[in-house]
Amino acid sequence: MAELYFVRHGLTINNHEGRFNGSQSNPPLLPEGVAQARLLGEYLAKETFAKAYVSPLQRAQETLNNILLPQTDKPAIEVVDDLQEINFGDWDGLRIDEKQQEPEFHNLLHVPEKYNPTAFHGESFFDLAKRVKRFSDSLAYNNDEKYLIVAHGVTLMTLMQLLKGKTVADVREAGLLGNTSLSIFESNDGIEFQEKLWNFTDY
Repeated sequence: MAELYFVRHGLTINNHEGRFNGSQSNPPLLPEGVAQARLLGEYLAKETFAKAYVSPLQRAQETLNNILLPQTDKPAIEVVDDLQEINFGDWDGLRIDEKQQEPEFHNLLHVPEKYNPTAFHGESFFDLAKRVKRFSDSLAYNNDEKYLIVAHGVTLMTLMQLLKGKTVADVREAGLLGNTSLSIFESNDGIEFQEKLWNFTDY
């Protein structure tokens, strides 16, 4: 049975300042974000990962590199475009409170199946769901390997809810994942998944 270790990236300036932090924003980790990733790395130091998958965005790459610092037998790393954060289009990098009165902001937070960011060149949850499902379908599950997957809050929230059998309408029901949170799922066939841990940050 394969185990999937999902990690959201560490804290960035956009997170700290309450800005949209999508695929068009590429800030590095703040020192606090680096410290978070290193703490998680110490927590996972005894785990052996067959492979690590990571978003191409800088904050995810830095998070992975810091997590792997204590590892004596480091896994091969594959950069996966499908693991990028949702694209907020023209909203990326703007303060979130500047857009709270927009109709699509309500849909973004509360009615994801109705969220339509076409007017500001963003990505829908349906398009996000297609690419994260494509990633999960590419993994091998008929083994006893552990995979480390470092990506983003909305991306991983959406992916893991889909793995639980939820629809796009339900991806927000458990809320957004915390920075450097750890969630673990397992599967032996890539069809049925069991949640072992969700949004864990008490390491």
